[in-house]
Amino acid sequence: MENSRYNAFAAPTATAPAVGAPLLPRVMPPAHVAQNTTAWVAPTIATVLAAILTFIGVFTLGFAVMATDSCGPDNCSSDITVPLGLMGYGLYASPFVTPVALVTAWALPWRPRWAAARRWAATVAVLPGLTMVTGLFLLLTLGG
Repeated sequence: MENSRYNAFAAPTATAPAVGAPLLPRVMPPAHVAQNTTAWVAPTIATVLAAILTFIGVFTLGFAVMATDSCGPDNCSSDITVPLGLMGYGLYASPFVTPVALVTAWALPWRPRWAAARRWAATVAVLPGLTMVTGLFLLLTLGG
């Protein structure tokens, strides 16, 4: 009953109704709700990072697939196919995971209670793009 606007169990006061009158709940003033002034930081960083990483990943994946032209899809070493597969997983997850996580990060209430959930949603939004860029890094270091 702490957060309720109506307190039916309040002690009688000088303004209490006369004996025999129906008891109506008293209206309590709304409690001050704390706002998180830095709530916009995590979704903003996640939006910018997700856009940049996804663009880099999709652009390079288009060219990286040509790395298998000389050996064919069946005869390539795992040094080339594993990073390409990792980049493919990021590419396939990106249109499903990133928008949902970004909308969640922006739509959560801007109160301190939701700060951790907002940070987690922002982190999840960046993961598919980060997976594609990690695959690119592995392709460049292992696949030579």
